[in-house]
Amino acid sequence: MIRSALAAAPAASVNTAVLLLCQVVGIAGVVAIQFVGSVVGERLARDMRLATVPVAVLVLSSALGTWPASQLMRRFGRRPCFIAAALLSAGCLALAARGVETSDFALFCTAVLGVGLHGAFVQHYRFAILEGQPSGRAPRLLTMIQLASAAGIVPGISLFGLLEGRTSSTMPCALLILAALQGIAALSFAAYRPQEALAAGASAAPDARARALYWPMVAMGAGAFLVMSLIMVPTPLQMCGVEQRSVQEASWVIEVHLLSMYLPSLSVGALLKRMSIAALQGVGLALLLVGFVISWVPGFEGHLVGLSLVGIGWCYVFVTATTLVARSRSGAERFRAQGVNDLCVFAGSGAASLSSGALLSALGWSGLLHLGVVLVASLMALAWNVHRA
Repeated sequence: MIRSALAAAPAASVNTAVLLLCQVVGIAGVVAIQFVGSVVGERLARDMRLATVPVAVLVLSSALGTWPASQLMRRFGRRPCFIAAALLSAGCLALAARGVETSDFALFCTAVLGVGLHGAFVQHYRFAILEGQPSGRAPRLLTMIQLASAAGIVPGISLFGLLEGRTSSTMPCALLILAALQGIAALSFAAYRPQEALAAGASAAPDARARALYWPMVAMGAGAFLVMSLIMVPTPLQMCGVEQRSVQEASWVIEVHLLSMYLPSLSVGALLKRMSIAALQGVGLALLLVGFVISWVPGFEGHLVGLSLVGIGWCYVFVTATTLVARSRSGAERFRAQGVNDLCVFAGSGAASLSSGALLSALGWSGLLHLGVVLVASLMALAWNVHRA
């Protein structure tokens, strides 16, 4: 047993490096579509009600792909599935660039579908990085994967701002660069060594309390994604289309928001030494509520501060919910639990993304924020009910 553990250690270290690199690249591709999807949608479809369709396609394809992704990895292993998904994303980002260049809305949405399917596999990086690792390293590894996600936000959004004004084909060029990075990620998986068998044999028994909270925490994670997407997805449309602000200003707001979603995970370990998971989840919900309220403040500052607080609140709610979901199942059962959880999470985000453009058109920015406040209050009621014991 000692010999096998020593042999697994180098492979686990290589896997960690590969997965962190691919997390950066994978998040960059997904975030790029999240940022420009609604802007491109409005330009190509010429209808605000259809503007968020590309982002909705991205999220819904990720949702629909989560269960097949978990089953494919269970059948064929993680490495071939990760390679195939990265190559799919590279081809689809190149196809999306072609769609923008030719003003083909249908082609762009079709390409986004493939990027979303790749996103379903990217979600499994956080589970794969724990395989073959001692349980005591789990908090540190999860923090590293969150930092890699934050790092991926920078190229995913900054490329568009850097290329703006330097070329007449800003968006196609940025998408082609991201496609090349996905190809590099696919090549890096050649060094990945599967650890599923070791993880299945060494996994700890599920926590009984976490097992009882599985479905409420799935609902909490999905709800957090829903309310966050409800305000994040239409923000570039509101700033660039309604308020006539620059793409660069919108990119700053979205970039700060996305960094706020991932960087606070560094504080989770320290906070959980001082408070319970239930208390930290309550803090996250409170920040979500305050973020929606501040977003009523007109101007660039209202968008920036409001979305930043929404991002931090989402982080605490989602990380605590995911922690309890991860503790609730072990062994081969974890694939099914992870697949169902991610399916529900993306379904919530997809519903918000698909409807946010129409809601913005029908209710206006203020009405959209009113709806968000009601949804956050519902999540608070759920959290109070399940944690009060």
